[in-house]
Amino acid sequence: MQSHSLKQPPELLRAAAYAGVSPGAIPASQLLLVTGNASEAILRCYGKRDNGVWHPVLGAVAGHVGKNGVTRDKNEGDGCTPAGLYRLGHAFGCREKPVTKMIYRSVTENSRWVDDPKSSRYNTWAESGDNSDWSSAERLSDYPDSYAYAVVIAYNTAHISPGKGSAVFLHCGLWPTSGCVAVPEDTLLKMLRWLDPDKSPGILISKIE
Repeated sequence: MQSHSLKQPPELLRAAAYAGVSPGAIPASQLLLVTGNASEAILRCYGKRDNGVWHPVLGAVAGHVGKNGVTRDKNEGDGCTPAGLYRLGHAFGCREKPVTKMIYRSVTENSRWVDDPKSSRYNTWAESGDNSDWSSAERLSDYPDSYAYAVVIAYNTAHISPGKGSAVFLHCGLWPTSGCVAVPEDTLLKMLRWLDPDKSPGILISKIE
């Protein structure tokens, strides 16, 4: 895909260089680009053409990342959003499923996301009583506005490293996060309508240097 490098969107080229990936080699056909500047961010959606060149869709929107910015060395509780290229997992929320092709999981009063590094369930969804070997877990229903709708960012999920960060989501919000990516609710609903699991959607998180 090197021959197409000059045709790629310049913002994507810069972000891919920061993350150490080649735009044409990104294993997705849909990509959400997040460029952080301190706790603020610009989000852009791209679709991949058959020739490997990415083209913008939906338009650029303002959002937020972690209150302490974007980092290449994420740790639990650091208030930073992890830099890098990640898969977008299932969607979830405190409200009924919106218009989306994404798998959607409804939040219940018992839904937790475990953030205790010592737990065997670290950085996974659990319903209280599943296997309560944790001392700390985020009760998802406590955040009905932020988690009205959300999408799991598959950071530290395939080979989980205790203490390297948990509960990293794309969710609703108008303010800096504890390590997630936040956008206005109407923007996230547009993204959910666009996202298609058959296109292996991913998210590339970078920052302005």
